[in-house]
This record gives sequence, structure tokens and C-alpha cells, in this order.
Amino acid sequence: MIRLKRKAINFHSFLYSAKALLLVLSVMLIFANLHLLSSTKDLVKSYSEQQSQARWFLFQLTKEFSELNAVSQYSEKNDDYKQRVKLKYELTWSRFDLLLNNREADTFTSLPGTRSFFHSIFDDFKSLEPKLDLIDNEYYAQEVSASLTSIYLAMIQYVNNNFRMESPLFKGQLEKTKVLNKLQIAMLLILFFCFGLTSFIFHKEARYHRKLSRTDSLTKVKNRLAMFHDLNTRIERNQKFSLFMLDLDGFKQINDNYGHQAGDRALAQIAQRISNLGLPCYRMGGDEFAIAARSQNCEDDLAQINSCFIEHVDIGEKQMVQLSTSIGVAHFPSDAKELTQLISIADGNMYEMKFLREGKLLSKNAC
Repeated sequence: MIRLKRKAINFHSFLYSAKALLLVLSVMLIFANLHLLSSTKDLVKSYSEQQSQARWFLFQLTKEFSELNAVSQYSEKNDDYKQRVKLKYELTWSRFDLLLNNREADTFTSLPGTRSFFHSIFDDFKSLEPKLDLIDNEYYAQEVSASLTSIYLAMIQYVNNNFRMESPLFKGQLEKTKVLNKLQIAMLLILFFCFGLTSFIFHKEARYHRKLSRTDSLTKVKNRLAMFHDLNTRIERNQKFSLFMLDLDGFKQINDNYGHQAGDRALAQIAQRISNLGLPCYRMGGDEFAIAARSQNCEDDLAQINSCFIEHVDIGEKQMVQLSTSIGVAHFPSDAKELTQLISIADGNMYEMKFLREGKLLSKNAC
């Protein structure tokens, strides 16, 4: 009994720990999945915004810069070209300033190395401003034009290397998206596994408690609740069976003479013997048992049941006692079609047999 109690305590402790761990892990996985989902969404959004902003800002800057670069080659020709160069220079300046300082360009310029590169070429671009007033001179006009061409080509090369779809920058973002996607799938699979395992544990626990509620704690055979469930199921399916009600003769004397622990040992041994017959056995309470048999010919079943009482019962401390039983039987559906009626009939037959035995015993003693 102590060992069984310890097993039950260990089982409950294990179930509690497993459920707590799985619930915590499931909650953590849910938050991790939400975080990954948010990160993936932000990355995709950022990727789309960066592409759109890159196209727009670079298009505007490239357009103005290319026109400036083209017209600067003719700045020494006349004042009209000189004024056009200055105008295009101012427009290109504004595009640089918009690219580097406008909030709408923050996502674009936050890309690794982008802001520092454009700041660098913008500084080179601004350094040409003092020379613009001298471009009517051929020497300075060529110097400014060459510098503008150098800055322009550097910018075009940077754009081609980093803002095309196959660029290392966007490939890195694509790889990051793929990694996040794989992590999210892995997290979801682990989450499903945890939910499945949790459901399995709850199912096992429910089955364990259901079995426990239908099992007699002393004898480990099924109890009265289990009998009502099993036999009502048979009745619903219209399956024929015989119900045997047993009352142990001589059990009260064991309790009176040797104590309740001895009586408990006797009940456990009798229950084990009946269970070994392969027939469904139920403890109704006290020293009463019930047995359900499929056959309607009960002679063989009665002989088997009585065989359980041939050998003496070991009640401990090297004490052996003899027990017998009074048996009453009722058949479904020939005797009754409701379980309560069957139990009542079997009980009546059992007590009739018990009183008959006691009467014979009293007569024998009187003689």
C-alpha cells in the first residue's frame, strides 16, 4: 500500500512538472513566433520601402547630376551655359540634401555604408562651389567638369553595385528573410509538438483519473461505478450476460478475531483469484463482489468462482483461514432488462443462499 501511494504521488508530481514545463514552453514559443512574425514583416516592409525610396531618390539625384555633368563641359562657352551650370549645381545640391536629411529617406540611408558614402561624395561635391565662379575660364571649367564626372561615376558605380536586385546588400536582406522564415517554421513545428504533447498528457491524465475513479483502492479490481458503466453499456448494446453477486462467508470473523488489516489481506487475495479467472470482477463494497459473465449457462462459471475458495487465505503472521461464498445470479435479458432490477434479483438469490446455508449450519449445530 505504501509503495502504491508513493507511485501515485510520484506520478502526480511528474504530471504537474511536465504540464507546467510544457505550458511555459508553449507560451514562450507563442511569443517567439509573434516576435519572428513581426521581424519578418518589418524586414519585408523595410525591403520594399528601401527599394521604392532608393529608386525615387536616386532617380532624382541621378537625373539632376547627369544634366549638371553634361552641361558643365560647355560652361566656358558663354554666360548662358555658366548660369545653367550654377542652376543645375543648386538643384543637385538640393537632391543631395534631401537624400541625406529628409526623414522619408531614413530607411534608405540606414542601409550599411550608404549614409557615409553619400556624405563623402556630397562633401566632394560642395568643395567645387568656390570654383563655379571661375568656370568661364577654360582651365577651371575643365577641372570642375572632370571633378563632377569623377563624383558622378563613383555614385553610379555605387548605385549599380548596391541597389540592383542582385546586389550583396539586398541578397543579405533576402538571406536574413529566409533564415527568419525557417526559424518561424521550426518554432511553429515545436509549438505544435508541445501542444500535441500537452494534449497527450492531459488525455493520459484524464484516463488515469477516470480509471482511478472506477478502481477499488484496496483490491485494485473495478468498483461499483465501473460496474454500472460496463453493464449499462452491455444492456444498451443488447448483449446477453449473467450477473453473479458474491458475499463472503466467514469474513466478519476474520475482522473480529484478527483485525481489519487481516480482513484487507483476505479481500485482496480473493479479488486476485477471481480476476485470474478472466471474468470482469467488481467490488461492490465491504465483502461483496460482483462478476459479469457472457454465457447464460452459469454452471461452469459457478464452478470456477467456487474454485477460488478451495485454498485457504493467508491473512499474515502465518495465519491461514478458510473462506466460502454465497452466490446469487441473474441473467440479462431473460430475468430483467434493467441493471437495478438485475442487481436486486441477484442480491435476493445471494441472500437466499446465505440464509439457507446459515439455517443448515444452525440446525447442524443444534443437533
